[in-house]
Amino acid sequence: MQRAVASQVARRATLVRPTRNAAIAYEVTVNGANLIGAGMAASGVGVPAIGVAMCFSSYMLACARQPNMQAKLLPYCILGFALSEALALFTLLIALLELFVFS
Repeated sequence: MQRAVASQVARRATLVRPTRNAAIAYEVTVNGANLIGAGMAASGVGVPAIGVAMCFSSYMLACARQPNMQAKLLPYCILGFALSEALALFTLLIALLELFVFS
């Protein structure tokens, strides 16, 4: 009876004991999640391009309607461009941090 219980305990211990392959699988899973997160953060770089395009298209439309306001509207257009590009740089920075720092 004791021998049967001891063999069952030994069999369960071999099933529960972590192996080197389990550690490798965990490492692959963590690295894969890290790359997926960096890819998701890098996908946000394309979104500010829409903001830049909208900023300049609105500026051209406003200048076509009222040419005398061109000098007053240009600083606002440049400000919108700069803020949109700053957003793109921040998302790129987050993606690079995700890849190289948080690994």
